[in-house]
Amino acid sequence: MISVAVAVQWALWAPTALAMIQDKAMLGGDEATVKAAADAPQRCDKHSCDEVIVIVADTMQQALTTVANPKLPRQPIPTFDGSGFLKTIPGFNVTRKGGAGGDISLRGMAGSRISVLNDGQQIGGTCGGRMDPPTNYIAPDTYEQVTVIKGPQTVKYGPVGSAGTVLFERDHYGMDQAGSEGRAALTLGSFDRLDYVTEIKVGDGQYYSSLDLNGSESDHYKDGDGKPIQSRYDRDNLSAAFGWAPSDDQVVELSYGQSSGSAEYADRTNKARVIDNENGSLLAKTALDQPLLKQLEFQGYWNENDHIMDNFDKGGDDAMGMNPRRTTYGAHLWAELEFDRNWQATVGVDFIDSTQEMRGGKTLTQLHAAAFNKVFNQQNVGLFVEAEHRLGTGTLFSGVRYDNWQTTLLGSWASGAKATDNSDDLFSGFVRYQYDIGQHQYYAGLGHSERIADYWEVMRAGKTLTLETEQTNQLDIGWIYSGAVELTTSLFYADLQDYILIDVNAAPAARNIDATLFGGEASAKYDFADNWNALATVAYSHGDNDSDDVALGQVSPLEGRLALNYQRQNWSFGALWRLVAQQDRVAEGQGNIVGQDLGETAGFGVVSFNGAWQPSDQFRLSFGIDNVLDKQYAEHIAKSGAGNDALPINQRTRQVNEPGRSGWIKLGYEF
Repeated sequence: MISVAVAVQWALWAPTALAMIQDKAMLGGDEATVKAAADAPQRCDKHSCDEVIVIVADTMQQALTTVANPKLPRQPIPTFDGSGFLKTIPGFNVTRKGGAGGDISLRGMAGSRISVLNDGQQIGGTCGGRMDPPTNYIAPDTYEQVTVIKGPQTVKYGPVGSAGTVLFERDHYGMDQAGSEGRAALTLGSFDRLDYVTEIKVGDGQYYSSLDLNGSESDHYKDGDGKPIQSRYDRDNLSAAFGWAPSDDQVVELSYGQSSGSAEYADRTNKARVIDNENGSLLAKTALDQPLLKQLEFQGYWNENDHIMDNFDKGGDDAMGMNPRRTTYGAHLWAELEFDRNWQATVGVDFIDSTQEMRGGKTLTQLHAAAFNKVFNQQNVGLFVEAEHRLGTGTLFSGVRYDNWQTTLLGSWASGAKATDNSDDLFSGFVRYQYDIGQHQYYAGLGHSERIADYWEVMRAGKTLTLETEQTNQLDIGWIYSGAVELTTSLFYADLQDYILIDVNAAPAARNIDATLFGGEASAKYDFADNWNALATVAYSHGDNDSDDVALGQVSPLEGRLALNYQRQNWSFGALWRLVAQQDRVAEGQGNIVGQDLGETAGFGVVSFNGAWQPSDQFRLSFGIDNVLDKQYAEHIAKSGAGNDALPINQRTRQVNEPGRSGWIKLGYEF
């Protein structure tokens, strides 16, 4: 594990030292950033997207699409991983287990219904209890852009996310001349919170290399009633890349990443002794000056998650530890086609091979001595075409995708009475029309996605391959207005056939039902005076279990955010009031692989303050107080607090409560 003390010292010293020895560093950094921005006009860089320095909510810029800058500070201070970051986007919520390992939910859907890509890599958790969801391995502060596409409205990025697709993206580009660029950031907060980030990139006109070191740690936090919540964690990450960019539109990059950490949770007796990841990727893309073929992109990758969960600290005859490990290989090949100036398309093929292994023991020594046993494997080959056709002031987007899945139960799971192999052919697609007139954009889209049971759902189905393919048919409509008041609306209606429900009241716990989801999000931003602006957002989802004639479990209630911001020259101050309604539409014991309803939950309101000072393009200081009134509350989809060892059994909370009043300060430097 990387030493936090050494990394923090490097974070504070390295940028200054490099700036002194590279007299052209700032010029090189700016030119490289401008070039990246030219390649992707929506991409945020260090000199843009700073109208509000501390982000409290990200809203749509285009139909069903939100593009966010992950390097800007956010309130409330996110958990170190991708889940806390996404919670600031309307429609998302997070199932809290402790200080780490939060599971995202989008419009009432969770798990593999949300496709999460780590810079092009499909990455899945390995823990049967989801101590390590995919976002657990993502440190957003080290990415250049996060893109959220809601609904089944893209087929490009591997198996379709029926709820949506989340892309954590890094820039891949060379440098115009010899030089360097980079940044460092240090965050200190309540409950011994400490985050550090150091990024450095050096190169000449063709070759470059980059190194990122970052990490986070925190002690147990306290809720608004002063009760300790078992939530201690630590995590350190390293990523390095080496690239060759002979021109502005050609790049070959080899990258490697490694992370390690541990965590404790308030919803279970097991602790995560090890949550490690290792990954590698080869990316190559080039523009082509051909009549039809304009660009080719290839990426091949592998990643491995290694995780040990145990209760060895409790001792006794019931002591047990498990060591699941998941290894994934994948690749994609994309071709960008241009039929004419108004009609472009991407065609591609992608591949995933993911294997789950397991070993265990009653002591750590016994566990390490045991051999891994392969228990589950899924392979997918996908073919797709996604097109964009401009029609006057409107644009027609469409796509169709075919997936072939091979699923195998291995080792001790295989049973002579049950099938151990499945082959599934899935078809997904969408069509969306966007119409622009003046400052208005209107859109309507239809999407269809098909999804087979994932590893966790197969476990809940009695370790058999008997669940039917889940199908989502969704209508999305909306309106975006860019005037004196910026307005966005996004409404959806989803018909879910053979939805995979987890019902802990039944055996087996996983079964297929028919369900309905509808709702949407809206936002309004208004610059009502010099230096002042206000922002309001609202999100709502309504779910029905049509087969059982009850509410659909694990759907978050109505939520709104009201923010007031003041910015003058290089100072900004803001206030956030987050309001969440009670949830009385529940189905106790029912939900998804992440969690099940525990009962009705009360509404709450939380007030937070923030501020920032940016004396130059290089320095930024931001700070905040979250939950100023020290409110005691829990999200509706939070897990049970029954495993909170930080409290006696008779004092444990019903759910894992959110942190009480907490302060934070973040210092950033760029060059």
